[in-house]
Order: sequence, then structure tokens, then C-alpha cells
Amino acid sequence: MRAWASAWAGQDMERYLAAYGPDFAPAGGQSRKSWEEDRRARIVGKSSISVNIENLAIKVDGQTATAKFRQIYRADNLNVTSRKTLDMQRSGNHWQIRKESVGG
Repeated sequence: MRAWASAWAGQDMERYLAAYGPDFAPAGGQSRKSWEEDRRARIVGKSSISVNIENLAIKVDGQTATAKFRQIYRADNLNVTSRKTLDMQRSGNHWQIRKESVGG
């Protein structure tokens, strides 16, 4: 979780996108390629990005986990706080994001 947020804040697209598993399906039926291009356009080139995680609660069930938290995102003139849920899958020694949702 923290490495994902750190990669995002550091605009390290390789590490950021690596946090998403091969079976990650973007919301709204968007293709993975289109989603990656959209994320790249929104992340790269910002003067600064801050991603903080608060009230993190993780429930592990074997090879899957669900992380719920409050995300505080700041970039340039944007400041957004939201509830986020990440469904994760263990891949070797790492956890990867399978599904990402806002709210709840």
C-alpha cells in the first residue's frame, strides 16, 4: 500500500503500474491500455503529488486481501479526500491490486 502511494507521489509510473496485477480491470469497462494512458497523463508532469493513507484496515483471506482506507490526494491545485477500497491478490512475495473502487 505504502509503496503504491509512494510510487504515485514520486510519479514513478513503472512502479505505480506494477502495483496493479495482470487481471486488474479498470472501472467502467475501460481497457487496461486506455486506463494506463489516462493514469500516465494525470500523473506525469504534475509539479508535486502527495498521496496520504489514513485509517488503513486490511483483511487478509488466504491469497486475497481487501484494504480500506481514507486517501488524501493533493496535486497542483487539486485537493481530494475520499474513501478507497483495493482488492488485492498475492503474487509471490508481493500483493497486487485486482480491483480499485472509491466510496464505501
